[in-house]
Amino acid sequence: MSERVLGVIPARFAAQRFPGKPLATLWGKPMLQHVWERARAARGLDDLVIATDDERIAAAARAFGACVEMTSPECASGTDRVAEVARRRPDAGIVFNLQGDEPELETEAVGALAAAMRSEPFPRMGTIAHHEPDAASLASPDVVKVVVDADGYALYFSRADLAGASRGGPALRHAGVYAFRRDLLLEFASWPPGRLELAERLEQLRALERGVRIRVVLGRRPFAGVDTPDQMAALEARGPRV
Repeated sequence: MSERVLGVIPARFAAQRFPGKPLATLWGKPMLQHVWERARAARGLDDLVIATDDERIAAAARAFGACVEMTSPECASGTDRVAEVARRRPDAGIVFNLQGDEPELETEAVGALAAAMRSEPFPRMGTIAHHEPDAASLASPDVVKVVVDADGYALYFSRADLAGASRGGPALRHAGVYAFRRDLLLEFASWPPGRLELAERLEQLRALERGVRIRVVLGRRPFAGVDTPDQMAALEARGPRV
């Protein structure tokens, strides 16, 4: 299909556990800049913007060359921020939600997801997962797991030790990258949170509860987001992956 693919990186300043997180310095740059540079290198994204309601983030993003769109401070989630941008971009048939706190975003996996969204039978929603070499870490409720069916679609996502993940079971580690067909994204943003979403604190379950199949693309290497200053410090000490 010839539809344009729009990548949106939602970024807010007032994260409860880590205020100012997108602008925190990591490896000599704002963390948000790492995400931007990796996303910009991905094949299949025709446009890439940073969506924020904060002038500090907007100014920093423009300084490193990013396209910025201001969004409402009333947006309840990053997905709502992405949907606001998508409403202004009717030419974007596929829209990516790229988290602004994943400085090791896997460029190749983003490109593979873009290709999957453009291939038959044209999934309405997709995401990324990968094998986790440290199986014991999958026992943590901070790590989201996903189990997929034989066709590569998600059966369920959970924070629990799903399908014996920490004992070498079939669960994969989920990465917070989402692709939507534009019409589904706008529908998704209008739906109230579902029962499973509230129980697990996982937004993607809103789609599964309503019968939306989510295509899961397998990445080649693990990458995880930054939620706390301690996680940022650990990444700084370890250094970037080559």
